[in-house]
Amino acid sequence: MFLMAILLVMLILLTAFIIMAVGTGGAICIIVFGDVIVCIAGIIWFIKRQFDKKSH
Repeated sequence: MFLMAILLVMLILLTAFIIMAVGTGGAICIIVFGDVIVCIAGIIWFIKRQFDKKSH
């Protein structure tokens, strides 16, 4: 019974750790790649604007 209690405690701790790690990793990923996506969109918009000015 004591070993089963230890296993359950370890399961709960590992589950909590995995949830926290995935949440933190996901938030960092959104921040990093969100900035990259915004920068790429800004560069594409700037290039399109430059080509539109040259065509007029």
